Parts: sequence; C-alpha cells; structure tokens
Amino acid sequence: MGEAPGRLDFIGGVADYSGSLVLEMPLSRTTRVTLTETGGRELIFTSNREGTCAVIPGAPPEEVPKWVRYPYGCFALFCQTWRWRPRTGLRFTIRSQVPASMGVSSSAALEVATLRALEKLTGRRFSGTGLAHLAQRAENEIVGAPCGLMDQLASAYGVRGALLPILCRPDLLGRPVRLPSGVVAIGWPSGVKHAVTGSPYADARAGAFMGRKLVEEGTGRRLAHAAELAPSELRSFSAQVLPAAITGRQFLARHGGVADPLSKIVPGKTYAVRAAVSFPVEENFRAQAALALLRGMAAKPAEESLTALGELLFQSHAGYSSIGLGRPETDDMVAAVRARGPSRGFYGARVSGGGCGGTVVVLLRKSALPELRRLAERMRFGTESPGLIQ
Repeated sequence: MGEAPGRLDFIGGVADYSGSLVLEMPLSRTTRVTLTETGGRELIFTSNREGTCAVIPGAPPEEVPKWVRYPYGCFALFCQTWRWRPRTGLRFTIRSQVPASMGVSSSAALEVATLRALEKLTGRRFSGTGLAHLAQRAENEIVGAPCGLMDQLASAYGVRGALLPILCRPDLLGRPVRLPSGVVAIGWPSGVKHAVTGSPYADARAGAFMGRKLVEEGTGRRLAHAAELAPSELRSFSAQVLPAAITGRQFLARHGGVADPLSKIVPGKTYAVRAAVSFPVEENFRAQAALALLRGMAAKPAEESLTALGELLFQSHAGYSSIGLGRPETDDMVAAVRARGPSRGFYGARVSGGGCGGTVVVLLRKSALPELRRLAERMRFGTESPGLIQ
C-alpha cells in the first residue's frame, strides 16, 4: 500500500513554474493505493469515488477515462523507468479523502501514493526527489496538465503540521517551519471546481514564459527562471521591453516560441504578459518575506508580524486576479476574512493552487475557528462542501 497527503498552498502557487520560492503544507487528508495481483492480465482500477475501470497494459492514455490516467500514467512511467513488468494483472484499489478539483492536489496525492505502492510491490525505490519528478511527468505527459513540480514535492516530502519551503529551481527543499503557537492555516473550499488543464491556467503559464523571453531580448540578460528578477527591476522595464499585452500571433511572428514545452501559444489570443511575468517575480519576494517573518516568530509570535504575514496573503490573492485566475466567489471569501481583521483573529487569506475557484487558504488564530466555520456555512457556493481542510 502507498499513501500520500493532499497539500495546502500557503503562498507561491502558480509561481512554481517560474522558479519561485513556495511554502506548502501537507494535509491530514490522504489518498491510499493498494496493489494486488489478480492472476489475469488486465489492470483494474477501483476508486471509492469513480467506480471501476479495466485497462489492457499498453493502451493509449487517451482511450482511458481521465481519472484513470493518473495512476495508469504512473504505472506506465514506472515500468519504463525501472524496466519492470508485473508477472500478472494488477488491481489498483484507490481510497481518497482529499477533495477533488478543490485546489488541494488530489491528483498529486494519487500519483505519489501510486508510486509508493509500486515501490513496495517491486522493491525498487527512488532516491532524492526522483519520485516527485516521475509523478509530475505522469501529470504532464499522460494526463496533459501543464503543472509545475510544487504539488508532487509537497505531497511526497512535506512534514505534517509545518510549512515546507520549496525553491522551484526545480526541487530545492528547505527546512520546514511551523506556524506560531495558537495560529493555524486552514483550507476553506469554495465549492467552485477548477482544473489546471483549463484555459486560464494555461494562458497564465504561457504569458509568464512569453514575458520572460521579452525581458531577455529587451535587456540582453539570460534567465534560467523569471523569479530571478527583483520586483524593482521588473518595474523599471519600459513598455517597449515588456508591454502590457501582446497577441499570440504577434509574439510568434516577432519572437518565435518560448523555453517551455508545456506552454502552447494560441495565435488568436491576447496575453497579458506584463502581469503574467510580474506575478511570479512578486510572489517569490512575498514568499521570501513570509518565510523570514515565520522564522522570526519562532520564539515569540508578534501581532504586527502576523498582520504583515496576512497582508502578504492578501497581496498574493490580488496577484491571482491580475493574471486571470480569480473568481467572484473566492474574492468574496477573501473579503469576508479581511472584514473581520486581526482584532478578531483573522490575519489574511488568498485563493491557492491553480486558482479559478478551488480553495482559499486562511491564516487565523485557533480561537477564531468557530467563527470561520459559521462563515463557511453561510457562504456556500457549491452543492457539496468538504468542510474546512487541515
């Protein structure tokens, strides 16, 4: 059996593909995958949410249901990487507590749990961050979602009850840091489902890489990651170097493609390239500031520092809206947290993960949890609510 948690994206989110620092917290809710030999030759996938599906090994991914592609992709890439084949058919029994399509990495939890189950079955074990990299490949290459590596790293290597600093260049893991005593970060699901395969996420990603190339060509500087820039540098670039927007057709004609195989530039679309590249640059700075504040509060939490940390979350939320990843529902949720304020134990909030709905992360005092629960009951936008997530 393999098990892995979902994750709560405290700060960083979609800046991961631009080399930003991110702070991630594993959830108490997990996904378990149990492997058993069947004696046949088929791969049988059974999920407590989706039902059962049988697949012939080697079947093209596009011929299987999308929910199956996550474990099936992990299985196929595991076999390829280790040059291993099962002696018989296998049953993948999937039991997940991680809310799906709510921005808390149910997909990464499934991928990591599947690979851990395969490790136990075969005795073949990854070293370093190899398991997370293979899980990301399954999502990129088999599922077709252009996600960064953040989710898989957080699910595979996060420490329960602590924030894991990850410098996404691509996989530098820092020392976990705990929130101050009496303070918690909670996931508040909006009820609005999202997917990183959707157009807003893909457009924001493409825009970030387009903006990076424009900066490189305009300044003569070569960047391994957009987040290497400082916010002050970015603000100094003229509209000639980095325009507010450009169409895909104009960009392709003048500048060619981008250094990201997962970004697809559509000629007929207009990309807000300045906002798209500004977000990861500014988010990297916010994540660095957040980490410094948290480390400074290790001995004695200060109300001013918690208020400043909350403001970084509010700024991050505004950044999501600037690149098309906001929603009215999550805006209302964040506004409700802001309205209550530090005097009532509410410090900050932001939409997390891939945005466009999903989950809002809230920084608050434990004593304010009952009020947040009452607020969540009043502000329900979906037909189903998984409740607050820790």
